[in-house]
Amino acid sequence: MTPTHPHNDDKLAKRVFDRITEEHLIPRPRWEFVFKNYFFWGLGVVAVAIGAIAFSAIIFEVQNADWQYAFVTHSDLFSFFLDAAPFLWVAVLALFVGIGYLNVRKTNHGYRYPLSIIALGAVLTSLALGSALYEKGFGSMVEEFAGNSLPFHRSIMTEQHSWWLAPAKGLLGGTVVASASDVSSFELRDFSDAVWHVDASDLRTPDLRTVARGGMVRIVGVPTTATSSFHACFVLPWETYGAGRGGPTPLPLALIASTSDRSHLVPRSDACKQTRPYAQLRELDDQDAL
Repeated sequence: MTPTHPHNDDKLAKRVFDRITEEHLIPRPRWEFVFKNYFFWGLGVVAVAIGAIAFSAIIFEVQNADWQYAFVTHSDLFSFFLDAAPFLWVAVLALFVGIGYLNVRKTNHGYRYPLSIIALGAVLTSLALGSALYEKGFGSMVEEFAGNSLPFHRSIMTEQHSWWLAPAKGLLGGTVVASASDVSSFELRDFSDAVWHVDASDLRTPDLRTVARGGMVRIVGVPTTATSSFHACFVLPWETYGAGRGGPTPLPLALIASTSDRSHLVPRSDACKQTRPYAQLRELDDQDAL
């Protein structure tokens, strides 16, 4: 090894000193570097946390989109997907996971970790935390808040209410508020707060069980000539998942023992046979009857 000449060291020191003098460079205190490190770590954590909140909303939307009824509310699966897919929350998740990754890269030694490790860690952390938040009902609250606050976003529950508030199309949704003793008819309060008298004479045992439980239901049927009157052909249960609270308290409606002779195998009236899609709705009834 060639020894360094003292004269060369003096020249290097002089050049460094001259540059410091010419550019007015001032040494930074250590606390600035520490603060910067914690600052970027903090931004990374906040970004991943926001990504987790977005993921909890994604789960809530997907769970409550009710894909099994897509053929009832929409003409095709693609139009249903456009209405039900959580585009907003997927974009928010991707954005903030990306922000989290960029901020972690700016921390001390962050550049040493491979892109795949940091990106995968940010994604998995968001997904795990988001799943936990969904279980606590946070996804429901986020969706509701965004639906009420953002003019360009309608919550999945608001979307569903609009799908099932179309009596002219044979679709009606709401809460069962009263029933005849033999469940031959019942009263339903829809999502616009209007009360409907529903003829249940065409319903079968699975539908009547759903009515007897009370709470929110979906009805497929045909409107009648009477005002605020509806002829029910199928009654489908309505359950909200991930809302962080229990289901509806059953109303003191009639027991279905007296209606057990209404077999789900008996054909419905000609009016009900015109409901779309009749065959698939019958399959849903068969599943409920098992």
